[in-house]
Amino acid sequence: MSTEEFGPRQRGAATKRRRTILKVIEAASVLFDAHGWYGVTRDDIAREAEVGVATINHHFTTKQVIALASYFSMLKPILALADEEADTREALIDFVTELADVTTKLPVLAIVLLPATRDMASCGDETRSPSAEVELIDFDQLAECLGKLLENYGTTEYYGDANLTEVAELYLSGLLSWVLKHPDRSGEDAAKLLLSQLL
Repeated sequence: MSTEEFGPRQRGAATKRRRTILKVIEAASVLFDAHGWYGVTRDDIAREAEVGVATINHHFTTKQVIALASYFSMLKPILALADEEADTREALIDFVTELADVTTKLPVLAIVLLPATRDMASCGDETRSPSAEVELIDFDQLAECLGKLLENYGTTEYYGDANLTEVAELYLSGLLSWVLKHPDRSGEDAAKLLLSQLL
């Protein structure tokens, strides 16, 4: 059933849900930027967004999902780069460069993207938000995109029968770990390091 088929009450409720989700995402973004990953709790986000913690729990399964949703707008263009560019070498370079730049500027994003930081209770699709109205891009989506770029670039000969998404997971984990370990270095440095291994 689409929202056009809803009556006035249902449309009003859907609008209220979208506004609430947006308030939570905006509040979380401000708090993460100001205090980092470890300096922010779900209670802090609820207070900043002026909603109850139960409301946050209804729309977002974990703090990680809140952070991923908060930085969705920064990751979406990176995925789009891979789809838009015809030259696969350039697409690979742009994907890595943009991701390295964003995660260097936003260490919280590097933390939440790393598979090691996933909440232990959340695995696979369970890390996704229960609310269909929340958009996010996670590590698996980035790895799948990088895997496709590697395949398009013609690295299948080098990696043989290896699953290129799994190869991409390894490279992405390395990139994100390096960014966190070297906060004084630039995104350009991180990108050059990864690209020197990929190309």
